[in-house]
Amino acid sequence: MNAVTFLLTYAVALSWLAPVVLTSPAAAARRPQLVVTGWLVAVGTALAAWIGAVVVLVVGAVHAVVTRSALTFCVETLGLTEAFHLPSSVATVVVVALLVATTAVALHTGHRLVGSLLRTRRRNREHTDAVKIIGRPTDHRGVVAIGAEQPAAYCVSGGGSRAIVVTTAALRLLDPAGLSAVLSHERAHMRGRHHHIIATVNALSAALPRLPLMRTAAQSLPALLEMCADDAAAARHGREPLLRSLFLLSTGRSLPEGALAAAGTAVLDRMLRLAQPPAASRRWSRELVAAFVIAGTCLTPAVALTFCTL
Repeated sequence: MNAVTFLLTYAVALSWLAPVVLTSPAAAARRPQLVVTGWLVAVGTALAAWIGAVVVLVVGAVHAVVTRSALTFCVETLGLTEAFHLPSSVATVVVVALLVATTAVALHTGHRLVGSLLRTRRRNREHTDAVKIIGRPTDHRGVVAIGAEQPAAYCVSGGGSRAIVVTTAALRLLDPAGLSAVLSHERAHMRGRHHHIIATVNALSAALPRLPLMRTAAQSLPALLEMCADDAAAARHGREPLLRSLFLLSTGRSLPEGALAAAGTAVLDRMLRLAQPPAASRRWSRELVAAFVIAGTCLTPAVALTFCTL
C-alpha cells in the first residue's frame, strides 16, 4: 500500500469510526478531559491524514508533469496499473486533471474554513466590545455586569479582548459562594481556550459537513467542555455551590432546602458522574486503555508511512 492510499483510507476510517467510539457509553464514563483529548486527537489526526494525502498528490503530480514521468506517477502513487497501457500524453492529461481538481477542492475547503473562523472571531470581538460599553465593571476582575431580567453568566473572547458577563438578575440570585463557583467555571473556559476549540470544530463542521467526525465533534465537544469547566470549579469551590448555582441560573428561582437532587435532576445531568464515580481501579484501567488508544491514533500514520517509504 502506497502512502496516498494509506492516508486516505486511514482518514476515511477515522472520520466514520471515531464518532462511534467517542460517543459510546464507555467513553461517557471516562473523565471529560480525556474524551475531549480523544476528540481533538481524532480531528487533528484525520485532518493531518487528509492534508498529507493532498500534499503527496500535489507534489507528486507537479513533479510528474515537470519530469514527464506521468506514467510512473499513475502506477506508483495512484496504483493505476492499467496506466502502463496508456500513451504518455493521456497519462499527463490525467495527472494534470487530478492536480487541478485536488487543488481546487483544497482551496475551496480552506476558504470556507478560514472564512468561518474569521466571521466567528469578528462576531465575538463585536460582542465583547458591546458588553464592555453597555455593562458596568464589578468587584471581580474581568467581570462585567449587564442589566437583564434573565439570569445568565457566560464568557466571550475575540480579537484579543475577553470578558466574563453576568446579568443583574444572576447577581441578585447567587450568593457569594455560588457566584465564586460560577466565575471559576467561566475562568476555566478561558484558561482552557475552550472558545477557540468550539470555534475551530464549528468551522470544520461548516467546511466539511459530510464528514461525521467533524459534525459530531461540533455537537459533542460543547457539553464535554462544560464538564471540564465544572470539574475545575468544583475542585476549587466544592460541588454543592456549583450545583446550586447551575439550578438557579437555569430556573431563575431559589432551590427549596433539601430538594437539590429531586428538583434539579434535569439541570444536573452532567454532574451525576461526580456524585457516583466509578471505582478507582476500574477508572484508572479504563483511562489507561483510552490513553493507549489516543496515542495509537496519533502514531499509526507515522509508523505506517515509515514502512511505506522503506
